[in-house]
Amino acid sequence: MRHILLIEDEFIIAKDIKLLLEKDTSIQVKTARNYEEAYIHFKANDIDIIICDINLNEDKDGIDIITEFKQIKTVPVVYLTAYDSPDILKRAKETMPFAYLLKPFNETQLKVTIDLAHLNYQKENDNLGENLEYTDQIEELTKREKEILVVIASGKTSKQAANYLNISSHTVEKHKKNIKKKLKLSTVGELVRFALQSNLYEVS
Repeated sequence: MRHILLIEDEFIIAKDIKLLLEKDTSIQVKTARNYEEAYIHFKANDIDIIICDINLNEDKDGIDIITEFKQIKTVPVVYLTAYDSPDILKRAKETMPFAYLLKPFNETQLKVTIDLAHLNYQKENDNLGENLEYTDQIEELTKREKEILVVIASGKTSKQAANYLNISSHTVEKHKKNIKKKLKLSTVGELVRFALQSNLYEVS
């Protein structure tokens, strides 16, 4: 079971995200509208990932909350934001998030970004450095190919990836073949290492 803490002050958005993610029975989402609720869930549960809106219309914004939580335990963080201002992103980067997601986003973007955060967290835990050549090669992939690379690298089979992304297994296999050809790789293990050692913080 993957336990997710969603910190989002807009009720409808929080409800939609929770319903969307919990279609996967292996995911459980705790929601919090502010610092106090988030702190209670964070302390009481073994949280695997935090999805946090930056602007919460409270004294403490999402960046303040994550800064404090990092003093307790390091958990992969995905920031949600409707703004891409340099000042906000600079503050956010200081908390070392594992991925960003700009609003508005769709179901696929949300799922892939969560998997991406887990990959980046694994990269840090395994102390894997960035391979600049891999990072350059990433730009050769289409957006859909990047999404499939991340989902496959997170441990899903082609069939699971197809269900996850609401596409056919045939489509997944076709894209996998193209990815391997472009990157000159032959095995899933090589794809995983490539994903871990390239600088992927958002899929676009």
